[in-house]
Order: sequence, then structure tokens, then C-alpha cells
Amino acid sequence: MTDHGDGTCAADCARQEDSIRTGTTASSAKSETLASTYTRSERTTAATPLTYSVEHLNLSEKLKIISGKSLWLSAPVPRLQIPSIRLSDGPHGVRKPVQDFSLQRAYPATCFPTAAALACSWDPATVKEVGRALRSECVHYDIQVLLGPGMNLKRHPCGGRNFEYFSEDPYLTGKLASAYIHGVEGTGQVAACAKHFAVNNQESHRFVVNAVVDERTLRELYLRHFEMVVKEASPSTMMCAYNKVNGQYCSENEHLSKNILRGEWGYDGVLISDWGAVNDRAAGIKAQLDLEMPGSHGAHNREIRKALSEETLTEADIDKCARRVLALVDKMRESDEEESDGRRSSTRQKISWPFQHDIAKRVATDCAVLLTNRDDFLPLDPVDVKSVAVIGEFGKNFPRYQGMGSSHVNAEWVRAAYDEVFRFCEKVDFSRGYDVDDDRVDRIDEEMLQEAIQVASSAQVVILCVGLPEIIESEGFDRPHMTMPAQHSALVKEISKVNKNLVLVLSNGSVIEMPWVNEPKAIFECFLLGEAGGAAIVDMIFGIQSPSGRLSETISIKQEDHLSDKYFPGTRDTVEYREGLDVGYRYFDSAKKEVRFPFGHGLTYTTFEYSGMNVQVLEDETRSKYVELTFNLTNAGDVSAKEVVQCYIHQVNPSVYRPIHELKAFEKIYLHPGEFKKVILKLTFDSFSFYDVGFGDWIVEPDAFEIRVGASSRDIRLTEKINFKTGQMASEDARKSYPPKPNGVILSDVDDDTFNRRFLVGSTSRAERTSEPSLVEPGFNRNSLLKEVAAITTLGKFLKWVVLKGATADLKPGPSLKRDEKILEIAVQNLPLRTMVLFGGGVLSFELMDAMIASMNGFYLKALWLFLVAFTPFRRKAWTSKPAL
Repeated sequence: MTDHGDGTCAADCARQEDSIRTGTTASSAKSETLASTYTRSERTTAATPLTYSVEHLNLSEKLKIISGKSLWLSAPVPRLQIPSIRLSDGPHGVRKPVQDFSLQRAYPATCFPTAAALACSWDPATVKEVGRALRSECVHYDIQVLLGPGMNLKRHPCGGRNFEYFSEDPYLTGKLASAYIHGVEGTGQVAACAKHFAVNNQESHRFVVNAVVDERTLRELYLRHFEMVVKEASPSTMMCAYNKVNGQYCSENEHLSKNILRGEWGYDGVLISDWGAVNDRAAGIKAQLDLEMPGSHGAHNREIRKALSEETLTEADIDKCARRVLALVDKMRESDEEESDGRRSSTRQKISWPFQHDIAKRVATDCAVLLTNRDDFLPLDPVDVKSVAVIGEFGKNFPRYQGMGSSHVNAEWVRAAYDEVFRFCEKVDFSRGYDVDDDRVDRIDEEMLQEAIQVASSAQVVILCVGLPEIIESEGFDRPHMTMPAQHSALVKEISKVNKNLVLVLSNGSVIEMPWVNEPKAIFECFLLGEAGGAAIVDMIFGIQSPSGRLSETISIKQEDHLSDKYFPGTRDTVEYREGLDVGYRYFDSAKKEVRFPFGHGLTYTTFEYSGMNVQVLEDETRSKYVELTFNLTNAGDVSAKEVVQCYIHQVNPSVYRPIHELKAFEKIYLHPGEFKKVILKLTFDSFSFYDVGFGDWIVEPDAFEIRVGASSRDIRLTEKINFKTGQMASEDARKSYPPKPNGVILSDVDDDTFNRRFLVGSTSRAERTSEPSLVEPGFNRNSLLKEVAAITTLGKFLKWVVLKGATADLKPGPSLKRDEKILEIAVQNLPLRTMVLFGGGVLSFELMDAMIASMNGFYLKALWLFLVAFTPFRRKAWTSKPAL
């Protein structure tokens, strides 16, 4: 299907949505054969239509239904013909492992651009198309819940999982995530899962770290996009994060889950734990965490029944969780029965893999960001180009197109730039340039460098493919720095000296420092474009389509330019969000700090003109605002292309600190040469409000506001002021906690007094939010990490060895072995002891784990008692007389 660039491809996809499932290719036949062992027979399906009711369940069945059966299945209740549903990793591809714990071995699936790249499309229609395509593959593999989208903000550029997240901005994230959910859930066959709720902005010590963040920052940055998604897309499921927020684990945080998510936002979907995130299941049920994953095989039941007997938990609390899980199962069962046109579900099993791949390519073309294009070097004319050198392993043998970790997709058709260049040029040379796993920042391989220089010097044009190796960034650990490996940087510097016609293609999950930015003729920031990224980028280099991506995050000059860099990633136990609201462009633009490339930046092969803005205030009530702005957008060049118009709001005289401006509307528009369009953007109460900690609500002050329209946060083309005559003045608490900054003041540090002032609302202080009750007497406890117990005790060393051996048992020799071993070793080292029970498949109990902990602490009599509890029939009654460690 041809992409006409005007949205036709998305319309074609929507029209063909049902029919495309019937095409069978060699690839689809292969995947169907692989999937034959994972069909609906693995789930206990209902024989007759029914609506599952919690009133039909006994207590044991209720506890069973709110915990998984295994790593990827919910628990069935055969007595009532209640089936399991299958969950699967996402978010940019369906990862259905061949075996539950398989990291390398998974069934074939399409790898779409990761969220870091997808967000650069700035196009909800494109993101929705990806959601629809993912749904097709979920149906194909009999998956009912897709674990995506990843929605956490990019607080710092070195976040190890940044490639899975959309943006540094909550509004852009909320709009794109809502579109993704609408795409996945459009037919009711598959549920999306918005994750990770909340404040999960780093991988360092993610299982135990306490994120300390003031309420206004929490609401405006780290919850705002989740609120948007709940109200605009109503996802069937959401996932809680591993970490603590202000002293409480997200899996049992009543303020987040019960008061805000359920109470204020009215969310009634299923809240799922991240895998192994549950700390105190009884407290989690009280906070309305519905489904524990993976299944813990009753490991928490002793403590749940103890809480019931002590009346700190009621069966009604359990009923609420079970009822929501049953509603999800019932919804998925109904969608299994038949399509809207009456066709049986069995007709939906086939899928056209080439069609899915075409979508991946169109989307990748919409996402790549052209950062620079000196002297309008691009696009290249195939008639004039006689020879091309492709330099770098990412360009041929090892394309860098996705991230490492639970989101890793088994893509079978990956297109490399080297192969694609032959479509436009007959003479194409290649040099490796670097070893694909070389992550050194202080050593250069001179032999490989000289070989690359020699190949580059003899070519008319060089396409240099560099960036960040997979081994540098992954789920499980954060990047230690913002730089590329030394070999990659040396290639940019040295090749630009011998060949000025250098096109730099960057593949990285998060932004990097670019001290050599003025050397190449053109730079593409691709992030991770998915399996068809190589084809997409070559198409743009040779002008088949104009680039249209825009940065969804600021690229700073240096890592330390970020205010958050002083506080990231914190200590083992605590990370303080002292920078507050000053994240990304909110900080850089407010501080007027120089950046490498601003938020929203991106070039095309044409020029767009903005003119004739008109702004009308159509509603001005204290709790309701409506503003409509119009302007003309004209393609003043000679190439058809897409422009992303962006609207930022600036409050002129706020009584509290507000960033200088914030994104509140955007639209992606396709125009032919000479064509113009009247653009209409709508702004509401939410576009102008901030969170007042004194009132505990969002307010808009009566004040002047400047509407700013442009092509990036620093390329403002049109402005106009409006005045709201009605509104609500900020409370005294709001003014004291976040006073406005004097003009010209650039925040470079946040001292204790400034940070503490943000928490002094009512009787709640920062100290109270960071205090953590001791789980046991001093020493190791269930939340001690494996690396900590292994460093001191023999038993700890043994436990770490057992877990690592089991985690790596599925690894096979191959090009990714070194990377896989690294991520697994780091992941295992940072696991809390409690997760050995949660991932143990019923082999370990908390009684046995507590006995081992007591032994490692030197409390041998207590250890003996707990071993007796763990291994004798006496165990069942022990909970009434002995507390857990």
C-alpha cells in the first residue's frame, strides 16, 4: 500500500482492518506452526455464555483469581468455567516467549518503532495505527492483555528504559498514549495496559528506591499524562511501578491508587502489579491493586488471612479486586465469541506479516528526525550519486532498531540501510567501523578506524551509522553517561575530514551529547525505528519522502546541563526530585539555557509559513475556559511534506512559579507545494491551569496569557495575548511552596529549605514522606537485594548463584549472548529477596525465605523456628502466633 503522506495509509489500514487477517504467507504459516502449542486450549474456556460474579466465589477462589496462575496467565476457576487470560509484553511489539522465562526465544512478531521514536511522529493517527497492528498480532497469538504503552516521563536522559517511553512532556505523552490505547482496544478483543504507575523514571534500584516528590510536581508532571489517559482512553488495565513514592510502594500506595486513580479519576479498570512488584499483598488489596503478577501460588495467603482476622483488611476489599478482574475476563471472553459482523473468532487467527511490515516502514518514515541539513545537502538525487559507502555495523550486520529487556521482539525481517541503498545506487561499499558490543569511552580501535577512513575517502557519499550499542542501554540499569562510545565519536570526527558528503544516521534509545554536530552535512536522529528503519531512512535520504519527525525531548549540550542531573539516580534507598517542575524544555526554556536541539525541533525538505493568527475567548468562567485559535499554514517550498504545529501557553503574571511555557496543543499537517490550510486549535481549562496544593485542586488565575504558536519550543512564529477576567487566586500554601522566581534568576541548585517548603502543606512534611518503618531488626530483610546478601554471607552467594543459573539457562550462543548475560546479571543482582518467592512458581514460601533471612542475620534459633514452620503441618497455624519477618 502506498503512503501518500496525507493520512491515506491510515484510512486504508482502517478499512482493511478485518480483511487483512486472512492472508497467509510462508512467514505467517511458520508462526502459526510455532503457535500451535499455545492455542486457546491452554485456557479453560467457558462452555456457555455467562457473566462471572464474585458472589459465586468462595474466599479461596477469590484469592486465586486476584493472583496469576503463572508468569503470563491469570488464574482460572474451573468449577465456574472461568477461563484464564494471557498477558504479553509490549509495547512496540508482541513478545510471546516460547517458554515462560525465555529471553531470547519468542514467537515471530513485528517490531515497530519504540516509543522514543514513535513519539517523534507527533501524530496520534500514526500511533493509533500501530496500536491496531499490535492488536492484530495479539489476536493471532491468543493474547488478551498487551503490556503497553510505557508512559513514564523522561526525567533524565540516562534513564535506562527511556527508549520505551514517549517524552519529557506529559501532554504529548498523554495524547499519544491515548491514541495507542484506542488502537489496541478498538474492537474489544485486546486490552492495553498503561504503565508504570507512577514516578518510575529510573532503573537504578527500581525495586526498592523511594521517589520523593512534592505534590504539585507529582500532579503536573508525573501523574498528568496518566490522568489524561484514564479520562480520554479508559484503558482496560494499568500497571503499578516497582518503586516507592513518598515512602510507600506503588503496589500498596493508597494515595496513588485508591485516592487519586480510583477516587478522583474514577478509574474502574484492573490495576496490575509489575512483575514481582508486590511487597505487602494485604496492603495492596486495601489500596485496590487488583491482580498480582506473576502468580505467587498462595504465598501471600497467610498474611492476607492474618489481616482479615485482625480486621485490617475485609473480604469486601478482596471482593472489589476480584470483581474487576472478573469483569476483565468476562470482557475478553465476550470478544472471543464473535466479531461485530458475526464471524467466529477462529477466522481471526491468520495475519499478513508483509502488511504488518509495511505499516512498520510507513510509521518509521513518519518518526525519523532530520536534525541538520547543511546547504540543503539532502535529499540526494539517485541520478547524481555514483558511489556510496555505508560505515558502521548498525548499517549492515547488526541494525540497531529496538531496546533490550522485556520488550525485546523476535523480528524476522529486519532491513538494513546497506541493502536498501542498492535500490538507488549500484556501487555500495561497506566497513564495519566498530565492534557492535564495544561500549568503551576511552579506547579506539585504530585498525578498524583506518579501514573505515579508507573506504569513506573513496566514496562520493558516506552514510555513517553510529549511536549507542544495545549493551549500553537496557531495562534493568541506567546509562552512566550521555556520550557515545569512543569508537563511534572518532568515526564521526575522522570521516568528516576525508569526505565532506557525510550523512550521519544515529540509532540510540535516548539522547546523546553531540560535540561534533557541525561536521556532517546532515544528521538524522532515528532513536530506534523498528525492523523497517533501515528502509525508511534510505527512502528519506534519497527523497522518496520528506522527513517529518520532531523531537519529543530536548537534546542538551552536556549531561550536566539538566537540573535533574544533580539528583539522578539518587542513592540505593532514595531519589529526591528536587528539580521539581524544571524538567526538559520547561527548565531549559525558563532558564534561557542554550541547548543542542530544542523540544519539538525537526527539519523537512520544504519551508512552512505561519500567518494570520486569530484568537477568540469563547468561555471565561472560574471552572471552565474555552479558547479557539486559528491561523494559516502554507507550504512555501517545492516538496510535499508534513509540518507539526505546536501551541505553548505562557502565563504573564502568575502568583506561583510556572515554567515559562508549556505545550498544550499540536497537530501534524500534510501539505503539497503551494497549498495552505486554516488550522484550528482548541484550548480548555486544562490548558491554562496549575495544581494548587492548598486547595488540592486545579485552578486558573485571572490573568493575561500569551498564546505561542510555532515549529518548536524555541521557534515561535505567532503570538497573541488574551485576558481571563474570572478565575481563582492561588492559595497561600501554593504561593509559599512554589513562589515565582525573580526575573533573570537561573536555578542551578535546590537547597534543603527550598525543597522542604514544597512539602509543608498541612501536617505532612518531607521527613514524614521519606520515613520508612523498619521491616525487621537491623540486618537483612525481604527487601534486601541479592547483591547485598551475596557480598557478605555464604548463603547469599548461593542464592544469587541459583537465581543467576536459572535466569541464564535458556541463553544460547549467538551475537546477543554477551548483551543478554549482562542484562540478566544486573537484573539478578538487584532483585529483592522477596522476588525469589514471587518468581519461584510455588517452590519457595515466605516462611522459608524468612528462615533464610534470619539465618543470614545470625538469628539461628529464630531461623530454626521458621524452618519448622515452613516444612511441617504446623505451618498452617503458625500465622496466628508468630509474626512474619
